[in-house]
Amino acid sequence: MMPEDYFKKNIELWEQFTTSYVDTMFKMVGKTMDQSEAFKAQMEKVVDDTVSQQMNATVAAIEAMQKQMEMLSAKMDEMLEKVG
Repeated sequence: MMPEDYFKKNIELWEQFTTSYVDTMFKMVGKTMDQSEAFKAQMEKVVDDTVSQQMNATVAAIEAMQKQMEMLSAKMDEMLEKVG
């Protein structure tokens, strides 16, 4: 084999290697991006669920306080009627 043939064969092998390497890297990056998107979606769901539960608890507490205020207001009205 002549030196030119070795050089040509070396170039061919290098092109095959780099093509395979680039393809593998693109696949890995794609898989990482997919996993990242899935993780992001899971985290968004957890945050949404947590915020929703917290909001529900806050609304329930406000409603309870509103009922107590209405009861206090009614008692104050009764007391003022008796005094007046």
